Amino acid sequence: MSLADDLQTHYEQQTVAKQCGTGVWFASQSERDANAFAEFLARGGAVSHLHQLAVKNGCPIAETQFRRHCRKRCSCYRLENAA
Repeated sequence: MSLADDLQTHYEQQTVAKQCGTGVWFASQSERDANAFAEFLARGGAVSHLHQLAVKNGCPIAETQFRRHCRKRCSCYRLENAA
């Protein structure tokens, strides 16, 4: 491999957004739950309360990472925010 090949591989790996733990958990939820999650945030609901309910419903993610996801500051949105 050449330097150019290594740099291309590095670039390709950087452009693939990987889901955070919250994103992975969220993707496994039903459409109804996903819509309720989004609506709760859109209406200005408290992330701490949403996290408590998510944990009650099986979310294993700590509140700090959960907040990052809700605020779109996690790896799920890395490329979207960079653009």
